[in-house]
Amino acid sequence: MMKENNLLSNGNDNRNDISLNNVFSKIDSVSTYDTNDLSILDKCISSVSNLYNQYNSNPYMIQRIHNHIVNYLPNTLENELKNHEKRVNRNNFLVSEKEIFIKVFLSKNHYYYLSNSNYFYEYNGIDYLVVKEDDILHNLLSNISNARILLQWKYRTKINIIKQIKERSLFTSIPESLTIQHIINTLYPSIFTSKNQVKYFLTIIGDNILKKNIHLIFLVNSKTKKFLNEIDNIAFLCIGNSSTTSNFMTKYHENHSYENCRLLKTNESFSLELWKNIIKNIGLNLLCVASHYSNRYGNSDNFIENNAEDEELKSYAFYIKNKSQQDVLHEFCNNYIQEVNINLETIFPNNSNSVNGNIISKIEWKNIHFLWKQFISSNSLPNIIYSTTLKGLLKDKFTYDENCDSFLHITSKFLPIISDFIQFWNTTIIYTYFSIEVFSESYFENYIEIDEICKLFKIWIKQNYNGSGIGIKSGNISEENIIKILYHFFPNTEIVEDKFILNIISTLWDKQKDINDSFVFIKNFFKKENNDTLSLLSFDEAYNYYCKYKITQSPKLIVSKRYFEKYLYLKLPDHIIYDNFISSEWLLDKNL
Repeated sequence: MMKENNLLSNGNDNRNDISLNNVFSKIDSVSTYDTNDLSILDKCISSVSNLYNQYNSNPYMIQRIHNHIVNYLPNTLENELKNHEKRVNRNNFLVSEKEIFIKVFLSKNHYYYLSNSNYFYEYNGIDYLVVKEDDILHNLLSNISNARILLQWKYRTKINIIKQIKERSLFTSIPESLTIQHIINTLYPSIFTSKNQVKYFLTIIGDNILKKNIHLIFLVNSKTKKFLNEIDNIAFLCIGNSSTTSNFMTKYHENHSYENCRLLKTNESFSLELWKNIIKNIGLNLLCVASHYSNRYGNSDNFIENNAEDEELKSYAFYIKNKSQQDVLHEFCNNYIQEVNINLETIFPNNSNSVNGNIISKIEWKNIHFLWKQFISSNSLPNIIYSTTLKGLLKDKFTYDENCDSFLHITSKFLPIISDFIQFWNTTIIYTYFSIEVFSESYFENYIEIDEICKLFKIWIKQNYNGSGIGIKSGNISEENIIKILYHFFPNTEIVEDKFILNIISTLWDKQKDINDSFVFIKNFFKKENNDTLSLLSFDEAYNYYCKYKITQSPKLIVSKRYFEKYLYLKLPDHIIYDNFISSEWLLDKNL
Protein backbone atom coordinates (compact mmCIF):
# COMPACT_ATOMS: atom_id res chain seq x y z
CA MET A 1 0.00 0.00 0.00
CA MET A 2 2.77 2.33 0.89
CA LYS A 3 4.46 1.49 -2.35
CA GLU A 4 1.35 2.30 -4.30
CA ASN A 5 1.07 5.60 -2.55
CA ASN A 6 4.63 6.41 -3.41
CA LEU A 7 3.98 5.54 -6.99
CA LEU A 8 0.91 7.72 -6.98
CA SER A 9 2.83 10.43 -5.39
CA ASN A 10 5.57 10.14 -7.94
CA GLY A 11 3.01 10.11 -10.68
CA ASN A 12 1.45 13.28 -9.42
CA ASP A 13 4.83 14.84 -9.13
CA ASN A 14 5.57 13.94 -12.72
CA ARG A 15 2.26 15.34 -13.87
CA ASN A 16 2.81 18.48 -11.89
CA ASP A 17 6.25 18.87 -13.40
CA ILE A 18 4.76 18.45 -16.83
CA SER A 19 2.01 21.01 -16.01
CA LEU A 20 4.49 23.53 -14.74
CA ASN A 21 6.51 23.24 -17.89
CA ASN A 22 3.31 23.84 -19.85
CA VAL A 23 2.56 26.89 -17.74
CA PHE A 24 5.91 28.47 -18.47
CA SER A 25 5.51 27.60 -22.08
CA LYS A 26 2.13 29.32 -22.16
CA ILE A 27 3.53 32.36 -20.39
CA ASP A 28 6.21 32.65 -23.02
CA SER A 29 3.68 32.30 -25.80
CA VAL A 30 1.10 34.81 -24.60
CA SER A 31 3.40 37.39 -23.04
CA THR A 32 3.01 40.77 -24.70
CA TYR A 33 6.13 42.10 -23.16
CA ASP A 34 9.50 42.14 -24.72
CA THR A 35 11.18 38.82 -23.81
CA ASN A 36 14.44 40.68 -23.76
CA ASP A 37 13.18 42.47 -20.68
CA LEU A 38 14.36 39.77 -18.25
CA SER A 39 13.10 41.64 -15.21
CA ILE A 40 9.48 41.48 -16.45
CA LEU A 41 9.79 37.89 -17.59
CA ASP A 42 11.48 36.90 -14.34
CA LYS A 43 8.69 38.54 -12.36
CA CYS A 44 6.04 36.62 -14.33
CA ILE A 45 7.82 33.32 -13.90
CA SER A 46 8.46 34.06 -10.26
CA SER A 47 4.80 34.92 -9.68
CA VAL A 48 3.55 31.66 -11.24
CA SER A 49 6.26 29.69 -9.47
CA ASN A 50 5.22 31.19 -6.16
CA LEU A 51 1.61 30.21 -6.82
CA TYR A 52 2.65 26.68 -7.72
CA ASN A 53 4.78 26.35 -4.61
CA GLN A 54 1.95 27.76 -2.49
CA TYR A 55 -0.54 25.14 -3.75
CA ASN A 56 1.92 22.35 -4.54
CA SER A 57 0.28 20.00 -2.07
CA ASN A 58 -3.21 20.71 -3.40
CA PRO A 59 -3.89 18.98 -6.71
CA TYR A 60 -7.14 20.86 -7.16
CA MET A 61 -5.47 24.24 -6.97
CA ILE A 62 -2.66 23.13 -9.21
CA GLN A 63 -5.28 22.08 -11.72
CA ARG A 64 -7.02 25.46 -11.39
CA ILE A 65 -3.74 27.29 -11.96
CA HIS A 66 -3.19 25.20 -15.02
CA ASN A 67 -6.73 25.80 -16.24
CA HIS A 68 -6.55 29.60 -15.77
CA ILE A 69 -3.23 29.93 -17.50
CA VAL A 70 -3.88 27.50 -20.33
CA ASN A 71 -7.59 28.07 -21.01
CA TYR A 72 -8.48 31.56 -19.78
CA LEU A 73 -5.36 33.68 -19.86
CA PRO A 74 -4.82 33.61 -23.67
CA ASN A 75 -8.40 34.66 -24.35
CA THR A 76 -8.32 37.28 -21.64
CA LEU A 77 -5.10 38.71 -22.97
CA GLU A 78 -6.39 38.63 -26.53
CA ASN A 79 -9.54 40.51 -25.50
CA GLU A 80 -7.50 43.00 -23.56
CA LEU A 81 -5.26 43.48 -26.59
CA LYS A 82 -8.27 44.15 -28.80
CA ASN A 83 -9.74 46.60 -26.29
CA HIS A 84 -6.37 48.23 -25.92
CA GLU A 85 -6.04 48.64 -29.68
CA LYS A 86 -9.56 50.11 -29.80
CA ARG A 87 -8.66 52.55 -27.08
CA VAL A 88 -5.41 53.45 -28.80
CA ASN A 89 -7.17 53.96 -32.12
CA ARG A 90 -9.89 55.99 -30.42
CA ASN A 91 -7.28 58.03 -28.58
CA ASN A 92 -5.31 58.61 -31.78
CA PHE A 93 -8.50 59.67 -33.52
CA LEU A 94 -9.38 62.10 -30.72
CA VAL A 95 -5.82 63.46 -30.63
CA SER A 96 -5.98 64.05 -34.38
CA GLU A 97 -9.41 65.66 -34.10
CA LYS A 98 -8.23 67.78 -31.18
CA GLU A 99 -5.20 69.02 -33.12
CA ILE A 100 -7.34 69.84 -36.14
CA PHE A 101 -9.91 71.57 -33.94
CA ILE A 102 -7.22 73.64 -32.20
CA LYS A 103 -5.62 74.67 -35.51
CA VAL A 104 -8.97 75.64 -37.03
CA PHE A 105 -10.14 77.42 -33.89
CA LEU A 106 -6.94 79.47 -33.51
CA SER A 107 -6.86 80.28 -37.21
CA LYS A 108 -10.42 81.60 -37.10
CA ASN A 109 -10.06 83.28 -33.72
CA HIS A 110 -6.94 85.46 -33.48
CA TYR A 111 -6.38 85.41 -29.74
CA TYR A 112 -3.13 86.59 -28.16
CA TYR A 113 -1.71 87.13 -24.71
CA LEU A 114 0.86 89.24 -22.84
CA SER A 115 2.25 87.94 -19.58
CA ASN A 116 3.40 91.35 -18.31
CA SER A 117 -0.13 92.76 -18.55
CA ASN A 118 -1.92 89.43 -17.96
CA TYR A 119 -4.36 90.48 -20.68
CA PHE A 120 -5.86 88.46 -23.51
CA TYR A 121 -6.32 90.14 -26.89
CA GLU A 122 -8.36 89.47 -30.01
CA TYR A 123 -7.74 90.69 -33.56
CA ASN A 124 -10.83 90.75 -35.78
CA GLY A 125 -8.98 91.70 -38.95
CA ILE A 126 -9.56 95.42 -38.39
CA ASP A 127 -9.02 96.24 -34.72
CA TYR A 128 -7.12 94.78 -31.81
CA LEU A 129 -9.23 94.46 -28.67
CA VAL A 130 -8.61 93.52 -25.04
CA VAL A 131 -10.88 90.55 -24.19
CA LYS A 132 -11.69 88.66 -21.02
CA GLU A 133 -10.59 85.06 -20.59
CA ASP A 134 -14.21 84.16 -19.78
CA ASP A 135 -15.28 85.39 -23.22
CA ILE A 136 -12.63 83.23 -24.88
CA LEU A 137 -13.72 80.20 -22.84
CA HIS A 138 -17.36 80.76 -23.72
CA ASN A 139 -16.54 80.92 -27.41
CA LEU A 140 -14.24 77.90 -27.13
CA LEU A 141 -16.65 75.65 -25.22
CA SER A 142 -19.50 76.61 -27.54
CA ASN A 143 -17.43 75.48 -30.52
CA ILE A 144 -16.49 72.21 -28.79
CA SER A 145 -20.13 71.54 -27.97
CA ASN A 146 -21.15 72.18 -31.56
CA ALA A 147 -18.44 69.82 -32.84
CA ARG A 148 -19.53 67.15 -30.29
CA ILE A 149 -16.67 64.81 -31.21
CA LEU A 150 -14.50 66.29 -28.47
CA LEU A 151 -17.16 66.50 -25.79
CA GLN A 152 -15.46 63.90 -23.62
CA TRP A 153 -12.21 65.83 -24.06
CA LYS A 154 -13.75 69.25 -23.51
CA TYR A 155 -11.68 70.08 -20.44
CA ARG A 156 -8.45 68.75 -21.93
CA THR A 157 -9.00 70.66 -25.18
CA LYS A 158 -9.79 73.85 -23.29
CA ILE A 159 -6.57 73.58 -21.28
CA ASN A 160 -4.50 72.95 -24.41
CA ILE A 161 -5.97 75.90 -26.33
CA ILE A 162 -5.60 78.38 -23.47
CA LYS A 163 -2.00 77.19 -23.06
CA GLN A 164 -1.31 77.76 -26.76
CA ILE A 165 -2.97 81.20 -26.67
CA LYS A 166 -0.75 82.18 -23.74
CA GLU A 167 2.24 81.20 -25.86
CA ARG A 168 1.09 83.53 -28.70
CA SER A 169 2.52 86.95 -27.92
CA LEU A 170 0.47 89.89 -29.13
CA PHE A 171 3.61 91.24 -30.76
CA THR A 172 3.95 88.25 -33.06
CA SER A 173 0.64 89.03 -34.76
CA ILE A 174 0.65 90.34 -38.31
CA PRO A 175 -1.97 93.06 -38.86
CA GLU A 176 -3.92 93.20 -42.09
CA SER A 177 -3.24 95.92 -44.64
CA LEU A 178 -6.52 97.61 -43.71
CA THR A 179 -5.35 98.11 -40.12
CA ILE A 180 -1.89 99.31 -41.19
CA GLN A 181 -3.21 101.79 -43.72
CA HIS A 182 -5.74 103.17 -41.24
CA ILE A 183 -2.95 103.94 -38.76
CA ILE A 184 -0.73 105.49 -41.44
CA ASN A 185 -3.56 107.62 -42.86
CA THR A 186 -4.51 108.78 -39.36
CA LEU A 187 -0.98 110.02 -38.63
CA TYR A 188 -0.30 111.44 -42.10
CA PRO A 189 -0.48 114.30 -42.96
CA SER A 190 -1.92 115.57 -39.69
CA ILE A 191 1.19 114.86 -37.59
CA PHE A 192 3.90 113.62 -39.95
CA THR A 193 4.88 115.16 -43.27
CA SER A 194 5.28 111.89 -45.20
CA LYS A 195 4.15 108.28 -44.98
CA ASN A 196 7.73 107.10 -44.63
CA GLN A 197 8.09 109.30 -41.56
CA VAL A 198 5.00 107.62 -40.10
CA LYS A 199 6.52 104.19 -40.74
CA TYR A 200 9.84 105.29 -39.25
CA PHE A 201 8.04 106.56 -36.15
CA LEU A 202 6.07 103.32 -35.81
CA THR A 203 9.25 101.26 -36.14
CA ILE A 204 10.83 103.31 -33.33
CA ILE A 205 7.82 102.67 -31.09
CA GLY A 206 7.97 98.97 -31.98
CA ASP A 207 11.67 98.87 -31.10
CA ASN A 208 10.91 100.38 -27.71
CA ILE A 209 8.17 97.84 -27.03
CA LEU A 210 10.45 94.95 -28.01
CA LYS A 211 13.46 96.44 -26.16
CA LYS A 212 15.61 97.08 -29.24
CA ASN A 213 18.11 99.93 -29.70
CA ILE A 214 17.33 101.23 -26.23
CA HIS A 215 20.60 103.23 -26.33
CA LEU A 216 19.24 105.56 -29.03
CA ILE A 217 17.88 109.05 -28.27
CA PHE A 218 15.14 110.54 -30.49
CA LEU A 219 14.88 114.32 -30.40
CA VAL A 220 11.46 115.90 -30.99
CA ASN A 221 9.73 119.22 -30.31
CA SER A 222 7.85 119.81 -27.07
CA LYS A 223 4.40 119.48 -28.65
CA THR A 224 5.28 116.10 -30.11
CA LYS A 225 6.49 114.97 -26.69
CA LYS A 226 3.03 115.72 -25.26
CA PHE A 227 1.50 113.63 -28.04
CA LEU A 228 3.95 110.84 -27.19
CA ASN A 229 2.96 111.01 -23.52
CA GLU A 230 -0.57 110.06 -24.58
CA ILE A 231 0.81 107.03 -26.42
CA ASP A 232 2.82 106.13 -23.32
CA ASN A 233 -0.34 106.26 -21.19
CA ILE A 234 -2.21 104.03 -23.63
CA ALA A 235 0.70 101.58 -23.75
CA PHE A 236 0.75 101.32 -19.97
CA LEU A 237 -2.99 100.69 -19.80
CA CYS A 238 -3.20 98.27 -22.76
CA ILE A 239 0.05 96.31 -22.74
CA GLY A 240 1.59 97.09 -19.36
CA ASN A 241 4.60 98.85 -20.91
CA SER A 242 5.75 101.93 -18.99
CA SER A 243 8.67 102.99 -21.20
CA THR A 244 7.25 103.07 -24.71
CA THR A 245 8.40 106.65 -25.39
CA SER A 246 11.01 107.21 -22.67
CA ASN A 247 13.86 107.72 -25.18
CA PHE A 248 12.07 110.60 -26.95
CA MET A 249 13.47 113.88 -25.67
CA THR A 250 12.87 117.54 -26.38
CA LYS A 251 16.35 118.76 -25.49
CA TYR A 252 19.80 117.63 -26.43
CA HIS A 253 22.22 117.11 -23.54
CA GLU A 254 25.95 117.29 -23.99
CA ASN A 255 26.40 113.88 -22.40
CA HIS A 256 24.48 112.41 -25.36
CA SER A 257 26.71 111.05 -28.09
CA TYR A 258 25.94 112.42 -31.56
CA GLU A 259 26.28 108.83 -32.79
CA ASN A 260 23.25 107.76 -30.73
CA CYS A 261 20.99 110.72 -31.57
CA ARG A 262 18.25 110.62 -34.19
CA LEU A 263 15.81 113.30 -35.35
CA LEU A 264 12.08 112.92 -35.90
CA LYS A 265 10.16 115.65 -37.72
CA THR A 266 6.49 116.35 -37.07
CA ASN A 267 4.00 119.08 -37.87
CA GLU A 268 3.51 121.55 -35.03
CA SER A 269 0.02 122.66 -36.00
CA PHE A 270 -1.94 119.59 -34.87
CA SER A 271 -4.45 119.88 -32.04
CA LEU A 272 -3.24 118.00 -28.97
CA GLU A 273 -6.71 117.89 -27.40
CA LEU A 274 -8.16 116.35 -30.55
CA TRP A 275 -5.37 113.79 -30.66
CA LYS A 276 -5.93 112.68 -27.09
CA ASN A 277 -9.30 111.26 -28.14
CA ILE A 278 -7.93 109.79 -31.37
CA ILE A 279 -5.11 107.99 -29.56
CA LYS A 280 -7.60 106.41 -27.17
CA ASN A 281 -9.42 104.92 -30.17
CA ILE A 282 -6.43 103.72 -32.18
CA GLY A 283 -3.86 103.23 -29.42
CA LEU A 284 -3.76 99.41 -29.32
CA ASN A 285 -3.85 99.18 -33.12
CA LEU A 286 -0.95 101.65 -33.30
CA LEU A 287 1.14 99.64 -30.83
CA CYS A 288 0.55 96.37 -32.69
CA VAL A 289 1.33 97.91 -36.08
CA ALA A 290 4.47 99.43 -34.53
CA SER A 291 5.60 96.02 -33.27
CA HIS A 292 4.91 94.55 -36.70
CA TYR A 293 7.13 97.15 -38.39
CA SER A 294 9.91 96.53 -35.86
CA ASN A 295 9.73 92.78 -36.56
CA ARG A 296 9.53 93.38 -40.30
CA TYR A 297 12.52 95.74 -40.61
CA GLY A 298 14.58 94.59 -37.64
CA ASN A 299 14.91 98.07 -36.14
CA SER A 300 14.41 101.75 -36.97
CA ASP A 301 17.92 102.28 -38.35
CA ASN A 302 17.41 99.36 -40.74
CA PHE A 303 14.16 100.96 -41.87
CA ILE A 304 16.05 104.13 -42.83
CA GLU A 305 18.73 102.15 -44.65
CA ASN A 306 16.14 100.04 -46.48
CA ASN A 307 14.44 103.22 -47.76
CA ALA A 308 17.53 104.67 -49.35
CA GLU A 309 15.42 106.31 -52.04
CA ASP A 310 13.97 108.67 -49.41
CA GLU A 311 17.14 110.76 -49.05
CA GLU A 312 15.31 113.58 -47.27
CA LEU A 313 14.16 111.25 -44.48
CA LYS A 314 17.60 109.67 -44.12
CA SER A 315 19.43 113.00 -44.20
CA TYR A 316 17.22 114.48 -41.50
CA ALA A 317 16.92 111.42 -39.23
CA PHE A 318 20.70 110.83 -39.31
CA TYR A 319 21.65 114.53 -39.33
CA ILE A 320 23.32 114.44 -35.91
CA LYS A 321 24.52 110.85 -36.22
CA ASN A 322 26.57 111.70 -39.30
CA LYS A 323 28.02 115.01 -38.06
CA SER A 324 30.33 116.46 -35.44
CA GLN A 325 30.00 119.83 -33.68
CA GLN A 326 32.57 121.26 -36.10
CA ASP A 327 30.49 120.04 -39.07
CA VAL A 328 27.34 121.71 -37.71
CA LEU A 329 29.22 124.94 -36.93
CA HIS A 330 30.67 124.97 -40.44
CA GLU A 331 27.21 124.60 -41.95
CA PHE A 332 25.84 127.39 -39.74
CA CYS A 333 28.65 129.80 -40.65
CA ASN A 334 28.40 129.04 -44.36
CA ASN A 335 24.72 129.97 -44.37
CA TYR A 336 24.48 132.76 -41.79
CA ILE A 337 27.89 134.40 -41.42
CA GLN A 338 30.09 136.21 -43.94
CA GLU A 339 33.68 137.23 -43.24
CA VAL A 340 34.48 140.72 -44.59
CA ASN A 341 37.57 142.88 -44.99
CA ILE A 342 35.90 145.97 -46.49
CA ASN A 343 34.32 149.15 -45.19
CA LEU A 344 30.72 148.23 -44.39
CA GLU A 345 29.63 151.41 -42.63
CA THR A 346 27.49 152.47 -45.56
CA ILE A 347 26.18 148.99 -46.19
CA PHE A 348 25.30 147.78 -42.69
CA PRO A 349 25.53 150.83 -40.40
CA ASN A 350 24.00 149.00 -37.48
CA ASN A 351 26.54 146.19 -37.64
CA SER A 352 29.78 148.19 -37.92
CA ASN A 353 31.99 150.01 -35.48
CA SER A 354 34.98 152.34 -35.51
CA VAL A 355 38.20 151.16 -33.88
CA ASN A 356 41.16 153.58 -33.96
CA GLY A 357 39.58 155.36 -36.89
CA ASN A 358 39.17 152.18 -38.93
CA ILE A 359 35.69 151.05 -39.82
CA ILE A 360 35.20 147.36 -39.11
CA SER A 361 32.19 145.08 -39.20
CA LYS A 362 31.04 143.26 -36.11
CA ILE A 363 28.18 141.21 -34.75
CA GLU A 364 27.30 141.21 -31.09
CA TRP A 365 27.16 137.80 -29.43
CA LYS A 366 23.44 138.16 -28.64
CA ASN A 367 22.80 138.70 -32.36
CA ILE A 368 24.86 135.67 -33.36
CA HIS A 369 23.02 133.65 -30.74
CA PHE A 370 19.76 134.72 -32.36
CA LEU A 371 21.09 133.76 -35.81
CA TRP A 372 21.96 130.36 -34.37
CA LYS A 373 18.39 129.97 -33.17
CA GLN A 374 17.21 130.91 -36.65
CA PHE A 375 19.52 128.30 -38.15
CA ILE A 376 18.33 125.43 -35.98
CA SER A 377 14.70 126.53 -36.32
CA SER A 378 14.78 126.76 -40.12
CA ASN A 379 16.36 123.28 -40.27
CA SER A 380 13.95 121.86 -37.64
CA LEU A 381 16.88 120.98 -35.40
CA PRO A 382 17.06 120.82 -31.61
CA ASN A 383 19.63 123.00 -29.88
CA ILE A 384 22.45 120.51 -30.41
CA ILE A 385 25.25 122.86 -29.27
CA TYR A 386 25.01 124.65 -25.93
CA SER A 387 25.40 128.44 -26.14
CA THR A 388 28.63 128.47 -24.09
CA THR A 389 30.09 125.75 -26.30
CA LEU A 390 28.93 127.58 -29.44
CA LYS A 391 30.53 130.81 -28.27
CA GLY A 392 33.80 128.99 -27.57
CA LEU A 393 33.81 127.39 -31.02
CA LEU A 394 33.16 130.78 -32.63
CA LYS A 395 35.98 132.36 -30.64
CA ASP A 396 38.32 129.77 -32.14
CA LYS A 397 37.07 130.66 -35.61
CA PHE A 398 36.60 134.46 -35.54
CA THR A 399 38.15 137.47 -33.84
CA TYR A 400 36.35 138.23 -30.58
CA ASP A 401 36.27 141.56 -28.69
CA GLU A 402 35.38 140.88 -25.07
CA ASN A 403 34.87 144.58 -24.27
CA CYS A 404 31.83 144.83 -26.50
CA ASP A 405 31.02 141.10 -26.49
CA SER A 406 31.20 141.06 -30.28
CA PHE A 407 32.81 139.12 -33.09
CA LEU A 408 34.77 141.27 -35.54
CA HIS A 409 35.19 141.24 -39.32
CA ILE A 410 31.96 139.34 -39.89
CA THR A 411 28.43 140.23 -40.92
CA SER A 412 25.19 138.50 -41.85
CA LYS A 413 22.63 139.06 -44.55
CA PHE A 414 19.93 138.28 -41.96
CA LEU A 415 20.84 141.02 -39.52
CA PRO A 416 19.47 144.18 -41.20
CA ILE A 417 15.82 143.12 -40.92
CA ILE A 418 16.40 142.03 -37.31
CA SER A 419 18.13 145.30 -36.47
CA ASP A 420 15.34 147.27 -38.12
CA PHE A 421 12.67 145.41 -36.21
CA ILE A 422 14.42 146.00 -32.89
CA GLN A 423 14.63 149.74 -33.71
CA PHE A 424 10.98 149.75 -34.73
CA TRP A 425 9.99 148.08 -31.47
CA ASN A 426 12.07 150.37 -29.30
CA THR A 427 10.77 153.57 -30.93
CA THR A 428 7.07 152.78 -31.47
CA ILE A 429 5.96 150.29 -28.80
CA ILE A 430 5.06 151.33 -25.25
CA TYR A 431 4.53 148.80 -22.46
CA THR A 432 1.39 149.37 -20.37
CA TYR A 433 1.81 147.10 -17.38
CA PHE A 434 -0.25 149.54 -15.27
CA SER A 435 -3.39 151.53 -15.86
CA ILE A 436 -2.33 154.56 -17.86
CA GLU A 437 -4.22 157.21 -19.81
CA VAL A 438 -1.97 157.80 -22.78
CA PHE A 439 -4.29 156.87 -25.58
CA SER A 440 -7.52 155.95 -23.82
CA GLU A 441 -9.95 157.61 -21.50
CA SER A 442 -9.72 154.80 -18.96
CA TYR A 443 -7.86 151.58 -18.48
CA PHE A 444 -8.45 149.02 -21.18
CA GLU A 445 -6.90 145.63 -21.92
CA ASN A 446 -4.19 146.75 -24.31
CA TYR A 447 -2.86 144.17 -26.71
CA ILE A 448 -1.76 144.03 -30.30
CA GLU A 449 -2.02 140.92 -32.43
CA ILE A 450 1.07 139.52 -34.15
CA ASP A 451 -0.33 140.05 -37.65
CA GLU A 452 -1.01 143.70 -36.72
CA ILE A 453 2.63 144.06 -35.68
CA CYS A 454 3.63 142.80 -39.15
CA LYS A 455 1.56 145.57 -40.76
CA LEU A 456 2.84 148.24 -38.39
CA PHE A 457 6.43 147.26 -39.08
CA LYS A 458 5.82 147.54 -42.82
CA ILE A 459 4.35 151.02 -42.32
CA TRP A 460 7.31 152.02 -40.17
CA ILE A 461 9.80 150.79 -42.81
CA LYS A 462 8.09 152.86 -45.53
CA GLN A 463 8.06 155.95 -43.32
CA ASN A 464 11.73 155.68 -42.35
CA TYR A 465 13.43 154.42 -45.49
CA ASN A 466 11.18 155.81 -48.17
CA GLY A 467 12.87 153.71 -50.82
CA SER A 468 16.34 155.21 -50.23
CA GLY A 469 19.53 153.36 -49.44
CA ILE A 470 20.49 150.01 -50.92
CA GLY A 471 17.43 148.75 -52.70
CA ILE A 472 13.92 149.23 -51.43
CA LYS A 473 13.15 147.65 -48.09
CA SER A 474 9.81 145.88 -48.27
CA GLY A 475 9.38 145.52 -44.53
CA ASN A 476 8.07 141.97 -45.01
CA ILE A 477 8.59 139.87 -41.91
CA SER A 478 6.83 136.67 -40.89
CA GLU A 479 4.83 136.25 -37.70
CA GLU A 480 7.11 133.36 -36.72
CA ASN A 481 10.20 135.58 -36.95
CA ILE A 482 8.56 138.31 -34.91
CA ILE A 483 7.81 135.83 -32.13
CA LYS A 484 11.39 134.53 -32.21
CA ILE A 485 12.84 138.07 -32.09
CA LEU A 486 10.60 139.04 -29.18
CA TYR A 487 11.40 135.90 -27.19
CA HIS A 488 15.13 136.41 -27.73
CA PHE A 489 15.60 140.19 -27.47
CA PHE A 490 12.56 141.15 -25.37
CA PRO A 491 12.06 138.13 -23.09
CA ASN A 492 9.75 139.99 -20.69
CA THR A 493 7.16 140.57 -23.39
CA GLU A 494 3.99 138.61 -22.66
CA ILE A 495 2.78 136.60 -25.66
CA VAL A 496 -0.37 134.47 -25.49
CA GLU A 497 -1.14 131.63 -27.90
CA ASP A 498 1.59 132.94 -30.21
CA LYS A 499 -1.02 135.47 -31.36
CA PHE A 500 -1.59 138.22 -28.79
CA ILE A 501 1.08 140.51 -27.36
CA LEU A 502 -0.32 141.83 -24.10
CA ASN A 503 0.14 145.14 -22.31
CA ILE A 504 1.46 147.16 -25.21
CA ILE A 505 0.29 150.06 -27.38
CA SER A 506 1.76 151.53 -30.55
CA THR A 507 2.52 155.16 -31.29
CA LEU A 508 1.70 154.43 -34.94
CA TRP A 509 -1.85 153.32 -34.30
CA ASP A 510 -4.24 154.29 -31.52
CA LYS A 511 -6.71 151.43 -31.81
CA GLN A 512 -9.28 152.91 -29.42
CA LYS A 513 -9.27 156.33 -31.06
CA ASP A 514 -9.62 154.52 -34.36
CA ILE A 515 -12.87 152.92 -33.19
CA ASN A 516 -14.11 156.16 -31.63
CA ASP A 517 -13.59 158.03 -34.87
CA SER A 518 -15.76 155.50 -36.70
CA PHE A 519 -18.83 156.05 -34.51
CA VAL A 520 -20.20 159.00 -36.49
CA PHE A 521 -19.80 157.07 -39.73
CA ILE A 522 -21.51 154.03 -38.20
CA LYS A 523 -24.51 156.08 -37.03
CA ASN A 524 -24.95 157.84 -40.34
CA PHE A 525 -24.51 154.71 -42.43
CA PHE A 526 -26.96 152.77 -40.30
CA LYS A 527 -29.58 155.53 -40.60
CA LYS A 528 -29.06 155.69 -44.35
CA GLU A 529 -29.46 151.97 -44.86
CA ASN A 530 -32.57 151.86 -42.67
CA ASN A 531 -34.23 154.98 -44.12
CA ASP A 532 -33.95 156.81 -40.79
CA THR A 533 -36.05 154.09 -39.17
CA LEU A 534 -34.11 153.36 -36.06
CA SER A 535 -33.90 149.92 -34.55
CA LEU A 536 -31.35 147.89 -32.67
CA LEU A 537 -27.83 147.77 -34.06
CA SER A 538 -26.10 144.40 -33.67
CA PHE A 539 -22.39 144.15 -32.94
CA ASP A 540 -21.91 142.34 -36.26
CA GLU A 541 -23.52 145.21 -38.16
CA ALA A 542 -21.50 147.77 -36.23
CA TYR A 543 -18.25 145.96 -37.04
CA ASN A 544 -19.15 145.74 -40.73
CA TYR A 545 -19.77 149.51 -40.79
CA TYR A 546 -16.47 150.06 -39.00
CA CYS A 547 -14.65 148.03 -41.70
CA LYS A 548 -16.31 150.11 -44.44
CA TYR A 549 -15.18 153.24 -42.64
CA LYS A 550 -11.58 152.02 -42.49
CA ILE A 551 -11.48 151.46 -46.25
CA THR A 552 -11.61 155.24 -46.63
CA GLN A 553 -8.81 155.83 -44.13
CA SER A 554 -5.04 155.62 -44.33
CA PRO A 555 -3.40 153.50 -43.18
CA LYS A 556 -6.04 150.81 -43.62
CA LEU A 557 -5.45 149.06 -40.30
CA ILE A 558 -8.52 147.32 -38.91
CA VAL A 559 -8.88 146.07 -35.36
CA SER A 560 -10.12 142.52 -34.85
CA LYS A 561 -13.79 141.87 -34.16
CA ARG A 562 -12.89 140.63 -30.69
CA TYR A 563 -11.10 143.88 -29.84
CA PHE A 564 -13.90 145.95 -31.37
CA GLU A 565 -16.57 144.27 -29.25
CA LYS A 566 -14.51 144.54 -26.07
CA TYR A 567 -14.17 148.25 -26.66
CA LEU A 568 -17.94 148.60 -27.20
CA TYR A 569 -18.53 146.98 -23.80
CA LEU A 570 -16.07 149.45 -22.28
CA LYS A 571 -17.31 152.56 -24.09
CA LEU A 572 -21.07 151.95 -24.30
CA PRO A 573 -22.03 149.90 -21.23
CA ASP A 574 -25.32 151.77 -20.72
CA HIS A 575 -26.44 151.30 -24.32
CA ILE A 576 -25.80 147.57 -24.77
CA ILE A 577 -28.87 145.38 -24.53
CA TYR A 578 -29.47 141.68 -25.15
CA ASP A 579 -25.72 141.11 -24.75
CA ASN A 580 -24.66 142.11 -28.27
CA PHE A 581 -26.99 144.88 -29.47
CA ILE A 582 -26.66 148.69 -29.25
CA SER A 583 -29.82 150.58 -28.36
CA SER A 584 -31.44 153.15 -30.63
CA GLU A 585 -30.83 155.87 -27.97
CA TRP A 586 -27.12 155.76 -28.76
CA LEU A 587 -27.85 156.12 -32.45
CA LEU A 588 -29.91 159.26 -31.78
CA ASP A 589 -27.51 160.87 -29.32
CA LYS A 590 -25.06 163.04 -31.22
CA ASN A 591 -22.90 163.51 -28.14
CA LEU A 592 -22.05 159.81 -27.82
